[in-house]
Amino acid sequence: MKMKKIWTILLTVAMVFSLCACGNNQKKEQETDTGSASSKEASEDKIKISIASPCADGNPMMDLVYYWQEQVDEILPGRVEWETYPNSTMGSEREIGEMVMDGTLSGALVGPSNITAFAPMQTVRLQDMPFLFKDGDELYAAGEEWMNEAINKECESYGLTTIFYEYIMGQEIENTKRPIYTPDDVKGLKIRVYDSPGPYNFLEACGGLPVAMAFSEVYTGVQQGAIDGLYTTTSNFVPQKFTEVCKYHTKLTITNLGMTMLFNLDTLNSYPQDLQDAMKEAGKRTEKYCQEVVSPDTKTKTYDDIAAAGVEINEVTEEQYQVFADQVSDYCYEKLREDVGSELWDKCINWLEEYRSR
Repeated sequence: MKMKKIWTILLTVAMVFSLCACGNNQKKEQETDTGSASSKEASEDKIKISIASPCADGNPMMDLVYYWQEQVDEILPGRVEWETYPNSTMGSEREIGEMVMDGTLSGALVGPSNITAFAPMQTVRLQDMPFLFKDGDELYAAGEEWMNEAINKECESYGLTTIFYEYIMGQEIENTKRPIYTPDDVKGLKIRVYDSPGPYNFLEACGGLPVAMAFSEVYTGVQQGAIDGLYTTTSNFVPQKFTEVCKYHTKLTITNLGMTMLFNLDTLNSYPQDLQDAMKEAGKRTEKYCQEVVSPDTKTKTYDDIAAAGVEINEVTEEQYQVFADQVSDYCYEKLREDVGSELWDKCINWLEEYRSR
């Protein structure tokens, strides 16, 4: 009887150990399976890309940001989770540019005149030279053949690169005093300008008075007579309601500043190669769409809307355009050549001469 009890106890203990061992093996198998599942899930996680812009939804420049994102998603469906911040919700152009530099943001849409405020570079300044480039088509051609590469080379030292460029409409003038067809018509006019050499040089060359003023104060400034008009991107006049307080719009594109999608270089290089390629291909598609569809449509609609608002549109002839260009070039081109560097300036001038002769 005693031996029977002993054997019973031993068998019970053996069964307990056996069950424990099985349990451990099952647990390890479950952990292994779970680990594999987690690893697989992690490999399929979307990559977050954060983009900021000063432009509001509905602005053609912001629409192009969304178009670019759609093209990336079309090339690589489901790979990217976009975090998009329009309408300066993340700060001014300078602030969002600095956030791209330090990696807080993946990318940002920034104007060339603002890029130089946080990343002093020379090539981007060429876009802000009055009458240097006639239109966005020349800028796109220059970018494709040499300028984009030069900009990216300068960007590298700041940990930046570019993805695409938007050239929709250039910068023109509206005023309350008189039509402008010649440089003499500009004399004495107090015109609000943004903080950049381009508009300052144009107005000073023509005898006008450039006035620094916050953009938010311009409408009231024109309305109350503190200034006679403003110099800004043409597509701004109607949505910002400047057509309510101005009488004359001069159809004379002075500078051709666009917007640039800046991206943190280390962030871009950390992405899988297929995503990097998709972003660059989407950038090319965006530029093509901008040049062939958005820019022509926006120009037509903008001038129609300006006229519909009751503003008189004064369109200069080719001969009148050249008078402006000659007067401005005589006034400031030599100094601008020194500012950006003679080698870069001469390269641009030589390319333009060759391009226009094709």
